[in-house]
Amino acid sequence: MKRVALALLLFLPLQRFATAAEWPVQNDSAASRKVGVLPLPAFGYSPETRWYAGAVVLLTARLHQDTLTRTSNFKVEANYTQNKQLILSSEWNVFSKGDRLFFSGEAAYLDFPENFYGIGNSTTEEMEENYDSKRIEFNAMLLRRLPRYWYIGPRYQLQHIYEVKPTPEGMLNSGAIPGSGGGTSSGAGAAIAFDNRKNILNPQQGAYALLAATSFHKAFGSDFRFTRFELDLRKYFPLPWRHLLAVQGYGVFNSGKTPFRMMGLLGSDSDMRGYYRGRYRDRQYMALQAEYRFPIFWRIGGTAFGGAGDVAPKLRSFELREFKPSYGLGLRFLIDRQENINLRFDYALGRSGASGFYVSFGEAF
Repeated sequence: MKRVALALLLFLPLQRFATAAEWPVQNDSAASRKVGVLPLPAFGYSPETRWYAGAVVLLTARLHQDTLTRTSNFKVEANYTQNKQLILSSEWNVFSKGDRLFFSGEAAYLDFPENFYGIGNSTTEEMEENYDSKRIEFNAMLLRRLPRYWYIGPRYQLQHIYEVKPTPEGMLNSGAIPGSGGGTSSGAGAAIAFDNRKNILNPQQGAYALLAATSFHKAFGSDFRFTRFELDLRKYFPLPWRHLLAVQGYGVFNSGKTPFRMMGLLGSDSDMRGYYRGRYRDRQYMALQAEYRFPIFWRIGGTAFGGAGDVAPKLRSFELREFKPSYGLGLRFLIDRQENINLRFDYALGRSGASGFYVSFGEAF
């Protein structure tokens, strides 16, 4: 936890420059629209990048002044890492008046050398090989609200990998693994969701459930033909004294000839923290995690989290005894009181010495 404390100390002198800037936008109504801008230096450590530094801007916008419309948010980030990786990314969640439409997505460009350990849940550290590639990623869905907090709508997903440079005589260099030579995964589908959270960056109550199906086919410009299903279930339990218990179940399930980078990848800054992203990968992936969040003093809060996850070639191949653990502690700094947005510092551990330190806006889930 020393790195977490160090990161927080480095951040505190910058806090006065990061206070949300708000200004009214004149309109015909008595209410005004408000926008908050949080520009910050970005820094942190993850297993995939080692230390990284850059800049991030989070913009929050109350597009409509009514009790039904949630606050929209936009994030733009640029980072360069100790592993000589360049990451340019953006994320957005936009709500129309009355939450009738919900538009969310992410776009990224990555010049990203990374490690590959093979496919399956029993790969070893000795199997590690490095490859270089460039990636363009785009995911978006537009959901229309139905009665009782249900939403439904189309979804599109793109991942284009090019200039792949595998390790000579490595697994990827053999050409036997789908996607090892690069290519485009382009798919369209549909999603249905239930969402009664009031603040999606820091939920305090309610639930979220998403089921999405995406078909990757040459009709959509894809070099690979497969189908991908995603399931995301979250529930938030308010406790006395502003404490909170959050629980999430997450899964990725593929059928068909799935490229190795579109498989279920175990490890990230939001689920199975502590593991190198893709340290374990296969066509099927499941994870379950819980997080206990509590205030400490002033704007500072804490969290303890734990979970387990695994990958498998088929659903019936999952075995409970093979699931990998993930656990850790974190600090939260309330950077925007009006929108209740935290800056997150997490330190996580996993099996066989796996560890990671993460800095991000908003909660992990």
